[in-house]
Amino acid sequence: MLLVEAGHAVEVRQNLLPATLARDGVVLIQEASVAEVRALLDRWTVPVGHPHQVAEGLTVIAPRMGTGDGDNNEAGFTELPLLPHTDRSLHAQPPSVLATLMLAPARAGGSATLVDGSRVLTLVRHWAEDATIAELRLRTATGRSGPPLVEFTPGHARIRYRDDRVAGPYSADGRTDLVAEIRRLIVDTTRSLHLGSGDGYLVHNHRFMHGRTAFTGDRSIVRFLARVNSDHPYAWLNRGFPFASS
Repeated sequence: MLLVEAGHAVEVRQNLLPATLARDGVVLIQEASVAEVRALLDRWTVPVGHPHQVAEGLTVIAPRMGTGDGDNNEAGFTELPLLPHTDRSLHAQPPSVLATLMLAPARAGGSATLVDGSRVLTLVRHWAEDATIAELRLRTATGRSGPPLVEFTPGHARIRYRDDRVAGPYSADGRTDLVAEIRRLIVDTTRSLHLGSGDGYLVHNHRFMHGRTAFTGDRSIVRFLARVNSDHPYAWLNRGFPFASS
């Protein structure tokens, strides 16, 4: 298994993985097995459960029969595109670490997409004050107001984002222009990543959004959800990413 800095051909030693994730928000995985990724995470994180998991913190994501057009939070199990999102965004305590590993690539399409929420937030602050940004929320399809899109804490920020049939962004202050700008910035800063068998990525789920393009064929990927051990030097990743409030 190889760990590589995103955008660079620089190998990351396994003992430096938490530090690299804290700095960059993403680390690429190459030539790995499910067992290797699981063992890597077990050294410094604990699994976070999910309703669709097949083992603790581990879900196999592949098209399923009977999932229709993506309703009921099951778009991941279709061939449809997934817009950039953070996992478990409506949950009280979303996982701070997410890893994926490709088992079988699609016949066509199915590229992974990644968005650095820290970059988006920096750009959004040119448009609005932090107090205004803090009024951005997720609203469910039933009209229920959910958690803030950006949670500011002293020295850190945490992003929760999705924009689909389950929930989407809105402004409690009526700033529809700000919501539109965030959507535009996400599109403009999205980067695509081709994953072959044994390839994947590990992201800071409070910072990076991820998704995929539409595809055809039997694409199958394993997703790991986790939280950093409370006694680990990088346990602060559970609170978000470093960000100075204005």
